[in-house]
Amino acid sequence: MLKIIEKDLTKESTIRTPSYAKYFAVINSSDDFKDAINFKIKNNLFIKIIGNGSNILFSKEYYDKILFLKLGEEFKFLNFNDKNVEIGGSYSLIQAGRNLVSKGYKDFIFFNLIPATIGGAVRQNAGTGLNEEIKDVCISCKVFDIKKNNVVDFSSEQLLFEYRNSIIKKNKDRFVVLSAKFKLENKVDSTEPILSEMKNRVKEKTNREPKGYCFGSTFMNNKKSAWEYVDSIIDDIEQNNNVYFSKKHKNWIINNNGTGNDVKNLITLAQKLIKEKLNIDLKEEVDII
Repeated sequence: MLKIIEKDLTKESTIRTPSYAKYFAVINSSDDFKDAINFKIKNNLFIKIIGNGSNILFSKEYYDKILFLKLGEEFKFLNFNDKNVEIGGSYSLIQAGRNLVSKGYKDFIFFNLIPATIGGAVRQNAGTGLNEEIKDVCISCKVFDIKKNNVVDFSSEQLLFEYRNSIIKKNKDRFVVLSAKFKLENKVDSTEPILSEMKNRVKEKTNREPKGYCFGSTFMNNKKSAWEYVDSIIDDIEQNNNVYFSKKHKNWIINNNGTGNDVKNLITLAQKLIKEKLNIDLKEEVDII
């Protein structure tokens, strides 16, 4: 039976803004989803699925109208088949990348550069550049449809992948990725070169990233890289030491001692200034709740 509890959400987001939920549950089966939906209807709540928190902002300090759900251990698996691998929705993308690269599959090196779960990565069509997005390796995924209260399969084509988007993301809080299948191609005989490449790319990424609590990229790229737009208005923002755009990577917001509302206000202000100065509507990459 599904156990619904109160939960401190602060550590459920990598930017660590203080927040608390009245309703929170860990999902370990399809039946748990059905129980959650019944609870949602009975108590007139919204449902929100969360992963490892690397791309999420809790903008409020308290939530009593949302049932937060998180996939549990039953969805943390990695199973190899003849020509593909199926990975559970709560499995770490980085751990999956290490496993696959160690077996000689070089197409998955980029997994090691993205701090996300499999489910979050599929939802976001996470990636690092050309030919290194989830859409380039994903065959299909199994999802729970909250609206229809059942499990369905989506092919890669049905997922409607776009830049940092998919049918999962477009239908907000309707579909939950239970698992995804990835094609196993381009296997190399010697793993040493690709393991070395993986380690070098991880090291290079770590060196160029700011330190501190953050959720990674704040905005999606437009005609130019998002950091360039932020850079164009950064001097017009009175930043404080609690919440600020990093000088090392201007598309990253660092939280020292701020609230979720502080972060949200900074995002909104940056968008407003960029629109006024450059007539660009910069969309958030972070999921603001």
